[in-house]
Amino acid sequence: MNVRIGIDIGGTKALAVAYGGDGPLAQAHSYTNTDGLDGLTATVSGLVIELAAAPELAGHTIEAIGIGIPGIVDTDRGTVSHGVNVGLDSGDVPLARAITEATGIPTRLSNDVTAATIGAAHYLGSSNDVALISLGTGLAAGLILDGRPRTGLLGSAGEIGHIPYIPSGLECPCGQRGCLELYASGQALSRLWPQGGKHPATHLLAAAQNGDPAAQTALSTWIGAVAHAVTLLVLTLDVAEVLIAGGVTEVGGPLLDALRSELERQANQSQFLSQMGLAERIRLVPSEANIAPLGAALATF
Repeated sequence: MNVRIGIDIGGTKALAVAYGGDGPLAQAHSYTNTDGLDGLTATVSGLVIELAAAPELAGHTIEAIGIGIPGIVDTDRGTVSHGVNVGLDSGDVPLARAITEATGIPTRLSNDVTAATIGAAHYLGSSNDVALISLGTGLAAGLILDGRPRTGLLGSAGEIGHIPYIPSGLECPCGQRGCLELYASGQALSRLWPQGGKHPATHLLAAAQNGDPAAQTALSTWIGAVAHAVTLLVLTLDVAEVLIAGGVTEVGGPLLDALRSELERQANQSQFLSQMGLAERIRLVPSEANIAPLGAALATF
């Protein structure tokens, strides 16, 4: 049986999963070597070697490697630019070619959020028109329109985190002020509710439900910004579904309820928004779903 490997490369860790016709067969984890092109190539090569030696892959052939990676990715050319989180601060780094040469296996690159969107849509059985909001350290969206991933002219489609939300707001590293990711990301949540520790979303929602006024204020600020991201995508693209993914989804149902409640509150104040059915379009991606490696593997077809 032929096997495809999907790899999600993050700034700290990398996850590789081998997929056969019936689903995942084996997986491997590694710290990401961010020492430029050579470091990332070594990271991927090590993961592939580990998976190839797994008992579950005995007798199987690895026919392709798919990689989801932060940065501006040119899938056709196999290059990544501005992948500063993974040690690639120069432009047009030929990562796919380097990995193919190192492993002997054809390799295809995808932006990490695009890979996650492909994987989430497959995992949830979503429609051909879907957006995914990734609530991680930053904020970005992945897009599948008319059944095809949409990455844009420069590979930067979906960078909604750098659309100004509060014009006179906080200064963003991108050089603008008040960018949406400063208010609607996981990092923003940690800033608004620093006492939440490693699980700020869980702690914040629990405190707000228990009547803590400071928690209710912080939640209102954060969930309002996330709702704005949903509204922005639906009004721009009229996608059938908006999937919510990222570390904060570990909260599960309470997060979905809070976001739907905020979208309904806004809809009650606008006849126009009330016709959009925003609250009904959102779905939460289970935190345990390995959507990024799945999407990276699927992108090799």
